[in-house]
Amino acid sequence: MRFGARRRRRGTLAVSDAALEVFASESVGLVGESGSGKTTLGLCMAGLLIPTSGEVSFRGEVVNAPGRRPSVPRLRGVQIVFQDPSSTLNPRRTVGSVLEEILRVHGLCRRGDASERVAELLELVGLPPQLATRRPNRLSGGQRQRVAIARALALDPDLVVADEIVSALDASVQAQILNLLADLRASLGLTLVFISHDLAVVRQVCNRIVVMHEGRLVESGGAEELLARPRHPYTRDLLAAVPSLHPQARDADGSPGFSGPDGEGSQ
Repeated sequence: MRFGARRRRRGTLAVSDAALEVFASESVGLVGESGSGKTTLGLCMAGLLIPTSGEVSFRGEVVNAPGRRPSVPRLRGVQIVFQDPSSTLNPRRTVGSVLEEILRVHGLCRRGDASERVAELLELVGLPPQLATRRPNRLSGGQRQRVAIARALALDPDLVVADEIVSALDASVQAQILNLLADLRASLGLTLVFISHDLAVVRQVCNRIVVMHEGRLVESGGAEELLARPRHPYTRDLLAAVPSLHPQARDADGSPGFSGPDGEGSQ
């Protein structure tokens, strides 16, 4: 899958010359500071924004380009999960009705089988089927995010774009959601584009990292290699900003050593 997009807003070019290729079953971390263009690029991938130039291709077919309506395939295609599930889940609908609507609109199962499929989706994301009768405001933040993931998985996508989906959660719940994503990738063969500003989080779930700065892709590489030996000055600045239990740790080339969740550097 190849993505290239430019998005201009109020005279500002949000994404420029950002060519990104994602391969099947890969987990790619798209990182950078706020305003670097990560979410804009993710929205173009999902067909929710039309680029002003460039194009989005899926399985070799152009599905999003200027002057045309996006046609990113929804079934076995691309789905996106946003940062705040409270803004994307209808507060007046029960969890079960939200998921059943997706199944009904897209004809994914017979009417009589909808409840059973909802239960399967909830179990897939680690939630008890009994939560289907609750409204989103009766769930914790982590539970709401799991429901949002279940809604995306209902369409059996090949690619999921996860946009800062753990940034609003506390550390213990973050770990649970990250473990869930790892399990889903292993069991379903999902391709994942994980958008985040948190390099420690990205390191846990991604095998490749792409760095964005001021709307451009400035560096890309295997996760461990890039974190241990960053080449671009901006990437080194990002790593230097990561909190560390060993602030004096440095790699052999003199760049700041990256300290992961276990506190060990990347030397």
